[in-house]
Amino acid sequence: MTLLLTEKIPFQLATNQLNQPILDLLMPYITMIGDGLFVILLGLLFLLFINRRMGWLIVISYLFSSLIVQFSKHVLFPEAMRPYFYLKAIPDFHAIPGFLYYEFHSFPSGHTASAFALATILSFSVKDNSLKSIGLLLGACIVGFSRTYLSQHFLVDVTVGSVIGVVSAYILLAVLPNTWFNNHSPYLSR
Repeated sequence: MTLLLTEKIPFQLATNQLNQPILDLLMPYITMIGDGLFVILLGLLFLLFINRRMGWLIVISYLFSSLIVQFSKHVLFPEAMRPYFYLKAIPDFHAIPGFLYYEFHSFPSGHTASAFALATILSFSVKDNSLKSIGLLLGACIVGFSRTYLSQHFLVDVTVGSVIGVVSAYILLAVLPNTWFNNHSPYLSR
């Protein structure tokens, strides 16, 4: 409801004013959990050492959600500017020293989509443990919050990114036959 009733710029500026030195230090690292390189490396780690099926699901869910996000950013919504574009000239805007801010291709959030796709895929591997599933969801939410905290995305960008991540993971799990990835042993098993 907040997405529909609140203007993007004032809400983003209010989020920016939540700044704390510890968050300024941590958020640039937390946000990297949703970065494509992190997700691909995690998928490779699963493929090689932990669980082959999960590794493939992580990699493919990342690619699928990223395809949707990038098509949206560059074809459907190429004019969507990031919060920094609007806020950089406002005196009250808190910029983190040394942080690289982007101005273009705001909608939707790719980091958030990746984090939620990853959390959804991993939660299926621990489906008998609801506490772990909640932890994975909470972790994805924190990645989404990091995107708004860092003024890389508006709340609506993050919300739509989370939906893309969850839906793309569910679609992947629904359409891929279990026989495609029924081997769980890692490629480099002992």
